[in-house]
Amino acid sequence: MEEEQASPEAEAVEEAELEAESEHLPFPNARVVKIIKENLKREHQIKRDVKVAANELLGAILADIAQSMDVEEYFTLSTEHFHKAARKYKEIALNQKRIRRIQKILEKQRAELDEVIAEIELENPGGDKREASGSFKT
Repeated sequence: MEEEQASPEAEAVEEAELEAESEHLPFPNARVVKIIKENLKREHQIKRDVKVAANELLGAILADIAQSMDVEEYFTLSTEHFHKAARKYKEIALNQKRIRRIQKILEKQRAELDEVIAEIELENPGGDKREASGSFKT
């Protein structure tokens, strides 16, 4: 558990390393770390590789958005162009909600099918399954 609690000296060394490395990163690492920590409900120590990976991911997302905006024929790009290019990233949460809703619908349908199967089995006791399953064969 000692690894969980880093000493202030270790954090200072890590911050110094991040500062040196941040020259090669797309965004100031301190800002990326601040955003991560603001969105954590509990206090966590964030490893250096996580900070760097988050920073690189944000850079890749912004690069993708910029490439999408580059396709526009207009010289001046507006927020409308930005939102159009960033739409796929903003719709991720919406798509996750849609997937959850579809899963719930399918679970309800499965439960209804299980009820129908149970009713059929009650109506056809004795395991005369050959007759029920064979009726679909040609």
